[in-house]
Amino acid sequence: MDYLSYSHDHTLVALSLVLAVVSGFTGFTLTQNLSAKTILQRKISVSMAAVALGGGIWSMHFVAMLGLSLPVSVFYDAAITLASALIAILVVAVALMILHFFVRTSFTIVLAGCIVGAGILLMHYIGMAGLQLCKPVYSVQGLVLSCSVAFFSCGVAFWVAYKERNNRNIFLATICFGIAVVSVHFLAILNTKFAEDRK
Repeated sequence: MDYLSYSHDHTLVALSLVLAVVSGFTGFTLTQNLSAKTILQRKISVSMAAVALGGGIWSMHFVAMLGLSLPVSVFYDAAITLASALIAILVVAVALMILHFFVRTSFTIVLAGCIVGAGILLMHYIGMAGLQLCKPVYSVQGLVLSCSVAFFSCGVAFWVAYKERNNRNIFLATICFGIAVVSVHFLAILNTKFAEDRK
């Protein structure tokens, strides 16, 4: 099989990192000091944070994909693309519900981080399935590496953000989250080959 060569637009790559960091900061800030709020206020804040974090994961991915230059024309299946966005938001919502509506322990913090890591992976690979006229070909090494980085880096980000809730930790967690989302995407892409789909 002949694989296609590709390159990246560095401006869009940088923008994708900015999106990941901004969404992380927004999401972690929206969930600060929720224990002092009513159940309804907590639900609203968690919902908004899920949209910010999940939407940020999705936005980062597709801005980065816009920066991917292939020698053939490609487009995305609208239904699969929408599904990838919804999956990211729903998975993040589950993680935040665990953190804000159950007893928070070291285990639940790490669990929530791993759930978000799974959300990043699901969003990425479902989103890639929407690629038309060109099909991605994955390697075992790429799958293992992207999964390992997703679970570890998101576990660290949520550990930093939730072990002690203060502005310094939110800032550090934001950086960790941004790096996590971007690293998973580009490590996965680095170990992915693309072939023209002639069907």
